[in-house]
Amino acid sequence: MNPTFSLAALLESELFQPIDRHFARLIQKFSGGDCPELVLAAALTSRRLAEGHACFFLDEVAGKSFSELPNEKIDFFSFPPRAELEKRLRATSVVGWPHEDKPLILDDAGRLYLHRYWKYERTVADEILKRIQQPPFALDAKSVADGLKKLFPGAAGKMDWQKVAAFAALRQRFSVITGGPGTGKTWTVARLLALLLDQPSGDDLRIKLAAPTGKAAARLQEALSRSLAGLGCSENVKTRLQAKDLTTTIHRLLGTIPRSAKFRHNAGNPLPVDVLVVDEASMVSLALMAKLLVALKPDARLVLVGDRDQLPPIDTGNVLGDLCRAVAINGFSENFRNDYQGCGGEIFDEKNFSSGRGLVDTAIQLRTNYRSGAAVALNEISLAVNEGHVGKTMDLLRQPFAALAWQPLPSANLLKAALRDTVVSHYGDVLKSASPAAALAALGKFRILCAVREGPFGTETINRLAGEILVEAGFIAPDKIKSGSYAGKPLMVTANNYALKLFNGDTGVVWPTGGASLVYFPDETGNIRTVARERLPEHEPVFALTIHKSQGSEFDHVLLVLPDKPSPVLTRQLFYTGLTRARKSVRILAPETILRATIAAQSQRGSGLTAALRDGTAV
Repeated sequence: MNPTFSLAALLESELFQPIDRHFARLIQKFSGGDCPELVLAAALTSRRLAEGHACFFLDEVAGKSFSELPNEKIDFFSFPPRAELEKRLRATSVVGWPHEDKPLILDDAGRLYLHRYWKYERTVADEILKRIQQPPFALDAKSVADGLKKLFPGAAGKMDWQKVAAFAALRQRFSVITGGPGTGKTWTVARLLALLLDQPSGDDLRIKLAAPTGKAAARLQEALSRSLAGLGCSENVKTRLQAKDLTTTIHRLLGTIPRSAKFRHNAGNPLPVDVLVVDEASMVSLALMAKLLVALKPDARLVLVGDRDQLPPIDTGNVLGDLCRAVAINGFSENFRNDYQGCGGEIFDEKNFSSGRGLVDTAIQLRTNYRSGAAVALNEISLAVNEGHVGKTMDLLRQPFAALAWQPLPSANLLKAALRDTVVSHYGDVLKSASPAAALAALGKFRILCAVREGPFGTETINRLAGEILVEAGFIAPDKIKSGSYAGKPLMVTANNYALKLFNGDTGVVWPTGGASLVYFPDETGNIRTVARERLPEHEPVFALTIHKSQGSEFDHVLLVLPDKPSPVLTRQLFYTGLTRARKSVRILAPETILRATIAAQSQRGSGLTAALRDGTAV
């Protein structure tokens, strides 16, 4: 250690946030010792948690030194090699092995966790493994074969992965259906549910479809209703699938408790559900997934549906991504293949679809994109970005597609002019709507998506510029822009309020009525509810929102804005998520250098979940 090293100065550097410093000093106080490695490791674990990582890997710092820190008064601090670093941490009273009751948990792979997040991760792994390791349900082969033939009348002999996914979810207690936009995930879920309800015991099944947010739940309900067209099942089954109480949010399903992070449903009060489908599973945080799994009965079927290539949740963890890395995608055991073929399914290609590495019979990826017309260009570029093909992506962006346009980012002082026509065209329709319902419908057709919140090309600036443009165009009275009490103003909730059942990301429109300023929100059933504006939790205008906050939403048209400077958030997952929010067209404003760097960069959240699932032992 250098003589000029100061632990206090290092903690006060720009490397750490106030919560990191507070946690590190609390750990130092609890340990009662003088171990700078412990204090810094605690601060780094807290910092990683804020960045979405479930843990901090000691290998990041073992045998290395802090150098070129923002605070010039600090020279450096060197961490010892990994073995010695682990020894010093374990010698303290606050670092324990897994299953020990200590504030920090250090596993044998050098992952350091806050105890609560180690517990969440272990709970998710255990609950999934317990379901996977249970024997499959006994199926009536003839009934299943008849149902599959009616619901999936595809070309005979050709492998139908939607059909395989439905069979897997019917056969076992846990399965995953993943795929990009347009691959028919909801279409498959609709047929899975019809298949379940058509079985001899189907009349008694209690089914729920849940999504992480109200907007995602409402979109799920709409997509499910569209998928019922042409469904080869009885009218009774269709009626049940159209029930308004079929879809809900995860929070509403679990039963929120005002001013508490706990839910009414838990291991002691399990959910009265026999089949649970979780849509947009990529958005579900580690903590929420742990609470959901614990509240689900051991014999219930659980189907996770989502795009594994999307951004991970805003909160900690990446459960769907970790899970898909642990399983053999489209890999099946001999028993599964025999059962599928015994129910009228196609013959698997042994060479191409062997079990491979990881858990088998679990995850099915839908690869065929069924969208047509303008959406083909969006699908092509999404695939190129997802695969990290920089050159191919740039070639596509230079082609004259009607659904896809790329323009260099204007300078900050010219951004307002570049946005004017787009803002007036799309948001003018929102503000001149005749009713709150019409305003919400218009708002759902277009959105500006930004990679960052702050800076000249972030949501804060663009929301301000959009307001100024709409005032100048005569859509907002100048005296109303500050108060925000004008009809059609789009707002997004930024903090959970369990009492009001409003959650981070919920979007509504302001609509002054009879002297009161009300905000109208769509709910998961397709209805609209009102909340007095003064009762809202923290909120902000939402002409523009971050790509991260846009997850679970789709818009006909999207304007995607990347900043003029590099940022850690600029990854191919971010860009892919932004692109796939658009149904019909996307326009991109971005410098070429930033675009290329973004497509090349890939993010990975720190976690031990993949390893725990691959280990295959529930505790």
